[in-house]
Amino acid sequence: MRKRNITGIIIAITLLVSGCGFCDIMPNSAGDAATANESVVESASATTDASSENNEPALPDHFEFNPHVYSPTLAQEIPQESWDAFYNLCDAVRKGETTFECTNQKAYEFATSVSTLASFLPAACLMISEESDDGSIPFENGVGKIYYKMPIDEFVKREADFEKLIVDILNNTLETDDTDFEKCLKLYLYIAENYDYSDDQEFDGDAAFYKTFITKKGTCVEYGAVYGYLLLQVGIDALDIGCFAPDMCHAWTYAVVGGKAYHIDTTWALKSCYEGVDGIYLDYFMMSDQDRIDAGCPVNELTMQPLPQFNISQSKIKLLAADETYSFPACSTFVSLDEENKIVHYNDINGDPCEMKYTD
Repeated sequence: MRKRNITGIIIAITLLVSGCGFCDIMPNSAGDAATANESVVESASATTDASSENNEPALPDHFEFNPHVYSPTLAQEIPQESWDAFYNLCDAVRKGETTFECTNQKAYEFATSVSTLASFLPAACLMISEESDDGSIPFENGVGKIYYKMPIDEFVKREADFEKLIVDILNNTLETDDTDFEKCLKLYLYIAENYDYSDDQEFDGDAAFYKTFITKKGTCVEYGAVYGYLLLQVGIDALDIGCFAPDMCHAWTYAVVGGKAYHIDTTWALKSCYEGVDGIYLDYFMMSDQDRIDAGCPVNELTMQPLPQFNISQSKIKLLAADETYSFPACSTFVSLDEENKIVHYNDINGDPCEMKYTD
């Protein structure tokens, strides 16, 4: 389904930790417009009593923070020993420890890299390092060292505060019995309603992705990661990806829902970017490859931030999004979500009411 044409040349240069995004042009009017191995860490207090009707375990009544987010898509390239090392690192820094178990040098490098931390443990990005400043060897004999760039007690509080922020977002936005489609849509609407596009955040030694969570401001490269991280927290395979092209440098989120992959672009859904438009645009939600191409973003030379190679073409990962079930028409705006009947109500470009049915 054809999207709005994107015009103009976008010449922003990506700097992962500086806050600079892939794109520095936003459409400004309706005319220009625009599963995981630990999915959700369920409440420790959630009951395991069987339901009286279907004899299934009851759902938890709230979300808890998952420090061990996981992407099956990225796992095609990253071996389990590297994930294990990263999870050991996560557990260690949450307690303010200075070492963690790690099987080899490559696993240590993955666990402590800026890209890994930015995408999967944002509060730790740039606040810990794999580089020694005292001459010690970072990794040897199955032990990796953690070098903090701030007082350890301050870091532990920073991480705890960040985790509370994430849990508050999830519990104020979602319900634990939401389907994956509903989680994707509700978090898409949450970002569109509450965040602003801004490329004027100065680099102050803090990581861009983390800073966007705190300030609710950022560019496309931040929003691709922020939305992806929230999806990972609720068990949906999602990663920030992007394209580099002469007339379009941009980033968004690649998500797998119900076994099918989609491109979801929260940047061009931001309500604050469309003066005079009351609704939130849906045509950048759950896009196919063809939708992305029609919107001006090539899909043949994509990048993925956490990849050591960065460029998908250099890895065995294939990012394909062929399904067009949820391709909304151009300039469609969200009206309401009927969860009982599984219907998304929206208005088309003329303001006429329409609906799209979805499945679990």
